[in-house]
Amino acid sequence: MLKLIIRLAYIATMFVEALVITRIILLLINANTSNSFANWVLSMSDMFVQPFDGIVASNLQINSLVIPLTPVVALLFYIVAAFVLSELLKSFSRD
Repeated sequence: MLKLIIRLAYIATMFVEALVITRIILLLINANTSNSFANWVLSMSDMFVQPFDGIVASNLQINSLVIPLTPVVALLFYIVAAFVLSELLKSFSRD
């Protein structure tokens, strides 16, 4: 049963991380928000990125490249949280 919980937690965290990475890429290439896929990714990932608004400046501009910092901070948080959760769940494993 614990292995199932570990796998579900892993799948959930990987989904959130992939969603935030896709959001970063779409924002970097300035994707058209009227596209249904881009709109879906941006709206779904907004609930995971929104708690991190205001922690850092929203954008970093290097020449003509604008890097969205809020999703990057959110991604770093979710990577660390996934690692901690994974190790915590593994510590309760009997293997």
